[in-house]
Amino acid sequence: MYISEVNIKGFRNFENTTINLTNKTLIIGANDIGKTNFIYALRIIFDKSLNENDLELYDTDYNAYTEADEIEITVCLSGIVEDCLKSHFGGDIKDGKTYIRYKNNKKGNYQIYGGYDINLLELKQGRNYLKCICIEYVDTNRDLYSFIRRERAKLLATSKDNLNDSDFLNDQNSIEDIQKDLNEINEKVDNLNYIKNALSIVNDELNKLSVHNEDQNISFVAGKNDAKKMLDNLDLAYLSTDKSPLLLGGDGRNNQIFLATWSSKQKMQKSSAQVTIFAIEEPEAHLHPHQQRKLSKYLLDIFEEQVLITTHSPHIASNFRPDKIVRIYAKNKISCVAQGGCSKNLGMTFEDFGYRLNAITSELFFCNGVFLVEGPSEKMFYTALSQKIGIDIDRFNLSIISVEGISFKPYIKVCKALDIPFVMRTDNDIYFKDGTSKFSGLSRAVGIYNELISSSRQDPISQYWIENKSENEWNTSQIPPESLELNKTMREKLKTFNIFLSNTDLEYDLVESKLKLSLSIHYNEKDNNSIVKRMQKNKAENMLEYLEKHYDTLYILKNDDILLPLKKLVSLIAPEVHPLGVKANP
Repeated sequence: MYISEVNIKGFRNFENTTINLTNKTLIIGANDIGKTNFIYALRIIFDKSLNENDLELYDTDYNAYTEADEIEITVCLSGIVEDCLKSHFGGDIKDGKTYIRYKNNKKGNYQIYGGYDINLLELKQGRNYLKCICIEYVDTNRDLYSFIRRERAKLLATSKDNLNDSDFLNDQNSIEDIQKDLNEINEKVDNLNYIKNALSIVNDELNKLSVHNEDQNISFVAGKNDAKKMLDNLDLAYLSTDKSPLLLGGDGRNNQIFLATWSSKQKMQKSSAQVTIFAIEEPEAHLHPHQQRKLSKYLLDIFEEQVLITTHSPHIASNFRPDKIVRIYAKNKISCVAQGGCSKNLGMTFEDFGYRLNAITSELFFCNGVFLVEGPSEKMFYTALSQKIGIDIDRFNLSIISVEGISFKPYIKVCKALDIPFVMRTDNDIYFKDGTSKFSGLSRAVGIYNELISSSRQDPISQYWIENKSENEWNTSQIPPESLELNKTMREKLKTFNIFLSNTDLEYDLVESKLKLSLSIHYNEKDNNSIVKRMQKNKAENMLEYLEKHYDTLYILKNDDILLPLKKLVSLIAPEVHPLGVKANP
């Protein structure tokens, strides 16, 4: 059994959102986007630790942006084969499915509904299904020591209950031996002179206070006097190779110990009488990338039951297939879900990505917008330019990604599948073959538009291209005016759809900009072609060297057209981060 679908209406930052899940699901998104709220919606239905007061909710739990006065959370349980679920839900199951719905409003009490037909759900008596299904939740504030203090007795009792008769008797005999050893240790401690003398003054004063203290002396003891109490209050420690106990490690190691201990507890307490769903928030805390990947794999492998994990880590995301990832993002302050959650379409989109998958998971999944460029030199230039002119791409959660060539389509497909705004900039290069020249950059841009953006070949831009594309080729030494006019017109039209072309390419565009003087000084060349030739030799290295020496000069480009893609991207995501009309200041 697993939760296959969740619909949330009016709860916190969800308006009316349906989220599809799989047996192992990763939930990602920026900060304050709704990941924890989604998990809490599931906890309202399945978490035993929430009491009746928790279930009544507060006015602040209702969506403020839509002024909702009702909350509705509906889950679909699919693949039901467990006897405990069949026994409890009975006739509410059909084709291995059943629905549970939580409803509440500001004027009434919460109600639980259930049934196999989502349109004909019946009122139920509270959450009595928790006897056979529940959620175990691990939040981001994991305190190992508090957890051990709270769960130590349960862990030890469960382990003791699982002993066979022979092991149990052996342990009892060992405890008796430990008690004898403990008595001997405390007796030896009492006989140490500095221990004995340390409290002699205190005992004298106690005798002065009351006659009842004459036969009782306080003393230091080596831990507990009672072996059973000592064993019930053991502390966690590492044992080195020489068996010497060591203090526990830093936060990262403690996080691992917490999750390993918590997982062990779940495995020991597993019962056929109950199905458990596991929800774990940000397991990557304090761990370096290799251990993040290992931990996520561990959590996926250790449980047969459904596991839901929230994360900000691209290293954890790399362990999940794309069709098992839910991306939550904001639209006018309302939480939305790309592709409705876990989607086969998303998996198929990523199949085109091949070896670039790690790059895409490390950037696209977690950003509000993407600027796609051809190569590393463009990425370095635009990153530096944005910093110098005050467009804080990190503040806006934007990414500049190099496609390492001209293969923009796979990246754009993923952006569209994940509902991520994007802009792109490609060279307006000319290709010559068999005596014929053409603007290959324009052909490339139009191809992207027709395949991935245009709604039909009858739209105005596609139609204009069909009628005039013959002007994009010529067999003369000079570019015909008609070809230049077509190029100019199409470039303007494509800007509307976030596709930008250089005037020529990055290097020529910079030489023909206000940077000409600093480029001429840097390369000790005056002729444009000579400067470009120097720039295009070891492009990335030359760009890095130039930016290091002339970074401050970039400010003179603040009003240059070369900045248009960045400005457009900021304008695209501004309504998402400033839905009430507050201007995003670039």
